[in-house]
Amino acid sequence: MSSALANLSPADQYLAQRIAVRDGVDVETLAALPAHELDRLLPGGRATFQRRAEVANGLLVHRGIDPASPEYEAANQTASEILARVDLLGSDHAA
Repeated sequence: MSSALANLSPADQYLAQRIAVRDGVDVETLAALPAHELDRLLPGGRATFQRRAEVANGLLVHRGIDPASPEYEAANQTASEILARVDLLGSDHAA
C-alpha cells in the first residue's frame, strides 16, 4: 500500500480505492485529497463502507448460509489465504 494511502482511515482508503478504480485515476492523487472531497466524489460511499458487515451478514442470511457452519469457516479460510497470496503478489513478493 502506498504511504499516502496507508495514512488514511480505513473508510478513506476504501473511498480512494473505489474512486481510483471507477475513474482510472492514480490512487496517490486521491489519497492527498481531504475526506470531504472523497465524499463528494463518491456520494454514499462512506455509508456503504460503514455498513459493509451488516450488508454482508444480511446477504448470507438471505442466501441461507450459516456463518457458524464448518463449511462456511473452511471457505472463509480458503478465501483469506487466496487474498493474502494476491496481496503478496501485488507487493512484488513471491508467494
